[in-house]
Amino acid sequence: MIRHRPGVLDIDRYVPGRSGPVTGPLAMLASNESPFPPLDRVRTAMCAGITHANRYPDFESRNLTEALAQRWRLSTDQVVVDSGSSSLIRNIATACTGPETDVIYPWPSFSSYEHAALLTGATPVRVALTPDYRPDLDRIFASIDDRTRVVFLCLPNNPTGTTVDHTALEAFVEAVPEDLLIVLDECYREFVTDPNAASGIRLLSRFDNVAVLKSLSKSAGLAGLRIGYALSSPEVCRLLEAVRVPFAVSSPAQAAALACLEPDIASELESRITATVSERSRLFRALSTAGIEAIPSQANFLFLPRQHDAATTVRHLANHGVLVRQVGSQEIRISVGSRIENDHLLAHVDALVNSQAPVD
Repeated sequence: MIRHRPGVLDIDRYVPGRSGPVTGPLAMLASNESPFPPLDRVRTAMCAGITHANRYPDFESRNLTEALAQRWRLSTDQVVVDSGSSSLIRNIATACTGPETDVIYPWPSFSSYEHAALLTGATPVRVALTPDYRPDLDRIFASIDDRTRVVFLCLPNNPTGTTVDHTALEAFVEAVPEDLLIVLDECYREFVTDPNAASGIRLLSRFDNVAVLKSLSKSAGLAGLRIGYALSSPEVCRLLEAVRVPFAVSSPAQAAALACLEPDIASELESRITATVSERSRLFRALSTAGIEAIPSQANFLFLPRQHDAATTVRHLANHGVLVRQVGSQEIRISVGSRIENDHLLAHVDALVNSQAPVD
């Protein structure tokens, strides 16, 4: 074995949602993807970007950065584009953490927070969710000390689909030290319907230590192109630019993302989001009617907290062409798919009913 940093091989790798092969009709409900393919004009823009594949992409993603700044009414030095939110998370950890520092996040939540912390030698600190599966801001605040450098909050939280009230989040941000970076991962924010839900955008004008992460993977259906962006103060954005991998965002990805921001295309994407939210409600009602506990969600997935044999249930569903994700020993996450996909899941709902653990 060549010499390497101790512990690297002990770090749990990211485990993607299963994508096949399976038998029978396929319902892709494991990875929180959009069930809708890119719109025609987005595909056209993507293909135009491919014609320049012999050249490096725009290092700064200037056109896209300007469009995003205009979209969110910010200056261009408050926007950093990168290849998905996971890259931004890792770059945040690289810029702000290291040995003898802590990274705090609710648990369960997005595993990339822990992975990024471990890669930099920082100590990951898990904070349990509240009894109703929300990030516990009080316990997170109590966990902050001089070692803490970053707090990650996934809002809505993956895998539970829950969020917190905006007033509670604002009070939390006001209370933490000003030199502590608070990262609000809003990759699922477009699916929120609760008017009182936390909104990172509303905090940017007041707090320089808040960074909001956005993704075009889910809401715009560009998961395969890997494109996300951070909104924050110029100071934080300079840190992210300092550690950004060169040319990480391809020309087709930049072109597709730019097309998604055009008003008429954005309106069509909003209609797709509305359809997903409607299917989320229908799926929740159907599961509840079947006697299956599902947590009310503000994202594009549902969390089933008490499945006494989750692994067996996930395998059984996969054998019948339904791909869902096990996220704990007794927990399952189900992405909201198309109506056809969701109907296919519900046709096999008995597997979930039989796996339902009794409530204490």
